[in-house]
This record gives sequence, structure tokens and C-alpha cells, in this order.
Amino acid sequence: MKNIRLVMDASHLNTHHVQFACYLASLTRSRLTGIFMQNAPYQQIPEMKVLLGTPFAETITISDLPHFAEKQALLRENESTFRAICERQGVHVSVHENPHEPLEQILAESRYTDLMIIGSDLAFEPWDEKKPSAFLKDVLCAVECPVMIAPDLFEGIEEIVFAYDGNAAAVHAIKQFSYLLPELEDCRLTIVRVMDEGAQDHPDEGKLAKLVSAHYSNAHFKRLYGQPNSELFAFLMNKKKTLVVMGSYGRSTFSNMVTRSTADPLIHSLNLPVFIAHP
Repeated sequence: MKNIRLVMDASHLNTHHVQFACYLASLTRSRLTGIFMQNAPYQQIPEMKVLLGTPFAETITISDLPHFAEKQALLRENESTFRAICERQGVHVSVHENPHEPLEQILAESRYTDLMIIGSDLAFEPWDEKKPSAFLKDVLCAVECPVMIAPDLFEGIEEIVFAYDGNAAAVHAIKQFSYLLPELEDCRLTIVRVMDEGAQDHPDEGKLAKLVSAHYSNAHFKRLYGQPNSELFAFLMNKKKTLVVMGSYGRSTFSNMVTRSTADPLIHSLNLPVFIAHP
């Protein structure tokens, strides 16, 4: 992996997310690009006026909007802070500013990057206060590269948990994670599968074991019994220094094991990085 993008709200810099992004960039010797998004979807806003009895359309640019100067000053301050944190960590860094429609531009950026890092609190509207926000859900459903949800407090990675249900989405996420972050091959790896009582092992678990053993030296299967959503949440609830790997979000589900309604509380309540990759 050589190309990481960190998506940030230009007016609200979360330094914890920057520190996490620097950790991954330093670990993989990747360039980190900060994407400073601004919720100004229209560069020009026409307004009808009348001159000498003749109506005409006057164009208002972004610079004419209220508080433009203050927002630009805050953007410069946040960019400077971002660069300073990255430079202290020895990370090669660049900055992109994007004053256009946030969702459209994030998806366009995702097409040309190895990994996109996004904070679980990313939102652009005051009413969009849920975590994850409606905006972040839309991003996760449509993004075109693997995504890492950044935790609010990062203390390192000692264990990787793969949520596995035997489906293609989960296996794809496992492979993508292994390819992008081979530097974590010595971490403890726990493959979690939630099963009904009395259910048989998945016939492909042996193949999965061979796959992960080629990438990790300390891999284990963990079987839980009961409702997938509650059992997985309970298993992860008290975890520290753990990174969670899951399959696709919202296109079908996080895989059949973890539905979208379960994934949202995981992002909301657990201070753990979560890796998501669509097939």
C-alpha cells in the first residue's frame, strides 16, 4: 500500500484521526493525503435582480457568502495543524481542498486510492448528529476502495478480529486487508463466526485457515453461539488495541452475519478501528 487518503471536515479537525492515519502511513511507508471537505455544493448561486426595469441574473460566488473569510482562515489553520502532526511523525503528506459536493467528491477520490480513512463522526449538516451519520452511511454504501473507520482514541494494534460468515464479502475483506497491511502479520488473528446451537462448521473453514496461515503466524478460530448481532457486539465490547475487519456495508449487509443495523452500533459504541472492503 502506498496511497492513503484521510477525509476530514475542513471546519472540524479531529487530531486523533490524524494520529491514527499517521500510524498507518508510517507503518506502510505510504504517502498520506488529507482531503479537506467543505459543505459548499454550489460554486455559483444565481439570484434574480432588476436594473432599470429589466430582470437579470447575478451570480454569487462562494467568496460572497457570509463568514467566507472566517471559514477560510479556519481551513488554513487546520491544514497547518495537519501538516505539523504528519511532519512530526515523519510522514510524507499532501493536502487537497474540496469545496464541492462532499459525497460526490469523496467517491471520486476513493476511485484512485488504496485506502480511505474516515472518522466515525464525519457529517456536514447540524441535523445529522447520529453516529454514524446519514452522510457516512451513504459513503460506506458507495465507496470504491477499502475504508478504515478511525477510532477517537488509538492505542495501537495487538489483535485483528475477522468477522466471518462463510460468504464472499467476508473473505474478500480478509484478503484485501491482508494485501494492504502485511506489516500486521505478527498480530494475533481471531476469526469470529457466530453460529446457531448445533450448527455444523462451514465446509470452507479449512480453506480459510490455509488462506490466513499464509499471511499470519498466530491465527485462531472463535465460535460464538446465539444471535449474530448481539454476540459479536458483546465479544468486541471490552476489546482494546483491536482492529475489526468486516465485509461490505449496505450493498447487501456487512456480510450476512452482520446486518447494517448491527454495524451502526459497532461504529457508534466501540472505540475500535473498523476495516470495510466491498467485493
